[in-house]
Amino acid sequence: MNKHQQSGMTTLLITSMLLIVALLFSLASYKNLFYQIKRTQNEVLARQAHWAAEGGLECGFAAIQDAGSISGARPTFNDCETSLKLADVDVDVDNYINSEYDNISSKVLKKKIKLSSSIAGAIQSRSDLKLVGAYTISPDVEDINSDNKYKCVAIRFSKEITIKGALVSSINPTGTGKVSYDKFPPGGECSASYQTDTNKETGSWDIDKSTSTDNPSESGVFRLDLVRDKLFDPFESFFGDKRSELENIKKEFEVIAGSKSNEINKRCDKLISVAFTLNDKVWVEGDCDLLDADYLNKMDVIHKNKPKVLVIENGIIAKWASADFTGSVYHLIDPIIYPVSDLKSKWNVMPTNTQISTFVENHSVYIDGGSFNTTGGIVFDTPGGLTTIMGGMNLSYDRGKNPLPINNKITWQQGSWHDF
Repeated sequence: MNKHQQSGMTTLLITSMLLIVALLFSLASYKNLFYQIKRTQNEVLARQAHWAAEGGLECGFAAIQDAGSISGARPTFNDCETSLKLADVDVDVDNYINSEYDNISSKVLKKKIKLSSSIAGAIQSRSDLKLVGAYTISPDVEDINSDNKYKCVAIRFSKEITIKGALVSSINPTGTGKVSYDKFPPGGECSASYQTDTNKETGSWDIDKSTSTDNPSESGVFRLDLVRDKLFDPFESFFGDKRSELENIKKEFEVIAGSKSNEINKRCDKLISVAFTLNDKVWVEGDCDLLDADYLNKMDVIHKNKPKVLVIENGIIAKWASADFTGSVYHLIDPIIYPVSDLKSKWNVMPTNTQISTFVENHSVYIDGGSFNTTGGIVFDTPGGLTTIMGGMNLSYDRGKNPLPINNKITWQQGSWHDF
């Protein structure tokens, strides 16, 4: 073998070895590439599963918002499962929405929702409240007690209640509106610690100080169905919107001016009864003397029994007789627009003043010489004022008698999921 042949074989050998090494590197590279491709495909599938499951959360949340309750939305969860090809969408007992995807890849997501229901209370008062006479209240329901009976709320107040007479509150809830919150079983009864009955006692009470022995307690004269809530604001709970949207809210009402006249066709109760023939929601602006509420009591059967809302804004209210009202009454005063510190001059020109003058105080905003038996509840959103009711009341509260929708706000629980 000559020198040239040896040189050629050496070159061929080296080239072959280099090609083999290159091939080995290529094979190793392809293996890594295949691994990366497979990993990428798995990641894509995982993200698809994640976003499908997340879509289930949003779909379930939207269904609950639309229905206003979990139980009302649950039948529609099947639509979420079908449209997003999910294995399951449901809400557990701790209010976690669970969304499961198991097609190709598997993923389960859960996030907690918060249900902020309407403020409970058959009577709600931000003003001082004075009750003279005998009062029987069938209450609203706020929660379930440890004994599996209701936590009932007859009166929610922010300042002072003076009671001169008998208060029997929180007899078992009545009517279609006896349950305030989702998942509460209907037909239950109030827990004993949420049933006030002052018929067992004699005297008068002034519930105004945190150190008072008359403060609501589990076993005192006044039970836990009387709720002192210094910070509560009933407006958004009642109307379903913020105070800043007041003018837009009023667009849904028949708005009329209040009246202090005792002329037949100008009486405030007459104007209100006519307005209710046009709309089941009436808004009165200014002072309103209902006199003996004769026209409210004489409304035709159709309108009398139809659930209604009566709002009286920035005005004092007087009445000297009993009236039964199917619906809710909301007394609204903005102390900046309508100062309540000295109102005696306004009461002097009310026709009913001849009967109620001895009960008028500087900050009186509502004086009722009979009772306003409002089946949908009554709200005194009149901070700084004094609301006085004489003659007693028999209030069988029924939330279903308020034509405004129940305001159950559904929100995500902060921290139960990523919050960007």
